Amino acid sequence: MVSLKTLSLRSNLFRIKQMKIKQTVLALALVAIAFASCKQQTEAPVVEETTPTETVAESTPVILDMKHLVGEWTQPNGADASLLQGFELKEDGTMSSIKDQANQYTKWKMVDNTITFETTMVGTDSTSVKSATYTYEIVDQNVLKLTANGVTEEFTKK
Repeated sequence: MVSLKTLSLRSNLFRIKQMKIKQTVLALALVAIAFASCKQQTEAPVVEETTPTETVAESTPVILDMKHLVGEWTQPNGADASLLQGFELKEDGTMSSIKDQANQYTKWKMVDNTITFETTMVGTDSTSVKSATYTYEIVDQNVLKLTANGVTEEFTKK
């Protein structure tokens, strides 16, 4: 006769085998579902957006020598457009202000396509020396465009 203990053990082994079979069947079913769902997916069409591009010819200023920069350059005063203010560039590298009391220009130098001005700032409390570097462009021999930090100022040669 088979003992109760042996029957209980066989019963447990049978249950374990059944659980493993159920797990395997379930895993296979999940894998099959995953494959089926992947197969049914269609790729979304690729739509390329194009924006019209504009080609802008950038002119590089060509200055053969600094004599093109020498002279008086003025622009309308911000407070009164009928008054002109500006600076005079001299051949010896010095410069002077034209009707601009706040900026007392002293020196200038040209390097490649940049120009640097040295300015004495006259204030009520103190005087300080500052320098500012601009990229420049001369248009039609009589208009000087100075650009720094995205801001362009235009001066006309006298």
